[in-house]
Amino acid sequence: MTTTIDLGDLLTTKEAATLLGLKANTLEIYRHQGKGPPFLKLGNEHGSAVRYQRSVLAAWLAQRSFESTSAHTAAVRAKRAPGYTVGPSAIPGPWNGTSAASSQPQGASE
Repeated sequence: MTTTIDLGDLLTTKEAATLLGLKANTLEIYRHQGKGPPFLKLGNEHGSAVRYQRSVLAAWLAQRSFESTSAHTAAVRAKRAPGYTVGPSAIPGPWNGTSAASSQPQGASE
């Protein structure tokens, strides 16, 4: 399968960041963490140029469009690994019927 890329569609990191309303450094951090928009690496060397396609940035933004904060929260939760827990239920304590003291074996002392 051959993909045609319009060279006029390519943006530098700085240009892409400006388009997205971000600092170039933020976009670089996103790229390093694997959570930013897809990019093109023009070479195999450490300092090789990176480019972003304007059309891909638009699609990446469209995937992050939500009607409400609850819709966003549901999308984030759906991406988490099964069994991943956040909040009081993940921490032993009286609010969920357990406590740090009750989790010690009988006869154990601090």
